[in-house]
Amino acid sequence: MAPGRDLLARGVRRALGTPWLRALDPLLLGATLGAARPTGQARARLDGFYRREGGPRPLVLGHRGASARAPENTLGAFRAALDDGGDGVELDVQLTADAVPVVLHDDTLDRTTTLKGSPVRHEAAELDLADAGTWFRGWGREKVPRLAEVLGALPAHAVVNVELKGPTPRVLGLERRVVEVLRDFPDADVLVSSFHPAQLLELRALAPDVPLALLWHEASLLPLRTGWAAPFVCPEAVHPQSGLVDGELVAAAHRSGMRVHVWGVKDDADAERLLTLGVDGLIVDDVRATRAVLARRLGLLR
Repeated sequence: MAPGRDLLARGVRRALGTPWLRALDPLLLGATLGAARPTGQARARLDGFYRREGGPRPLVLGHRGASARAPENTLGAFRAALDDGGDGVELDVQLTADAVPVVLHDDTLDRTTTLKGSPVRHEAAELDLADAGTWFRGWGREKVPRLAEVLGALPAHAVVNVELKGPTPRVLGLERRVVEVLRDFPDADVLVSSFHPAQLLELRALAPDVPLALLWHEASLLPLRTGWAAPFVCPEAVHPQSGLVDGELVAAAHRSGMRVHVWGVKDDADAERLLTLGVDGLIVDDVRATRAVLARRLGLLR
C-alpha cells in the first residue's frame, strides 16, 4: 500500500473507533493527511476579521441579519444587526433568471416576498419591485437586495459571510457571478461558505484570495453532516451546527489551522457553552443578546 494511502487507512480506522466521529472525522483526516492547512492570502484576509476594538475576540454575525427582530436577508435586517453590536452578517445568495446574485434563503420567494416561485424564474428587475419586508410583523417595506447592493450599503469593516445556496448548473455559474461582484468590492471583509464542497472548490479556483468555509448540518446526509470533504477543500474555516460542536472538534480544527464559526446557536446558555469551548465566531438570530453574553465574558464595552 502506498504511504499516503496507509496513513489515510490508519486515520479512518482511528476515526471509526472514536465516540465523537459524528463531528470530528473530517478534521482527523485533515490532520492525518496534512491537507487541511489554510495558507496564503485567503488565510491572512480571514485573520484580519478578528482585529476588533478591544483586541482579537470571537465574531458575532447576524444570521440573515438581525432576523430575530427584522425581516431576514434585507438591508434593514443587516443594518439592525450592526446597530445591535454585530461584527457583520451572514446572508444567502441565489441567482435570478438573468444571472444576478440576489439575497434570499428559501428555494422559492413565497414565504418572504410578494412574488411566487423560484428566484431563477424571475429577472432581477422583478425582484426589485417585490416586497420582502411587510410579512414580518411591525416592519415596513423592504426589497430583495442584490449582493452588490448589500456590499455597497454596509461599512467596509463589516464582515459579510456569503452562503452559496444549492449547486446550480455551470451554465448559470453562481460561483462565477458571485466572484464578479466581489471583485467590485476588493476591500470588503467577505467570507464565502457552502454545504457543497464542489461550490467551494469552484470558488477557490476562481478567487484563491477569498476565505472559504465548509458548512455542515445535523440533518444532512452523512458526508455533508460530518464534513468529510474538509481535508480536500482546505477551507479557512468550518461552520458546523451548534449540536455538532464539542471541545474535540474545536481543538482539532484549530490544530488544522481552521477557524470555527457556529450557527444554529440555541440561546444564551448555548452561546456561553460555545464561547467556553473557544469557538472563533457565532452566527445568531438575536445579535443583541449574544453580543451581551460576549461583553459580559470579556468585559467589553460597546
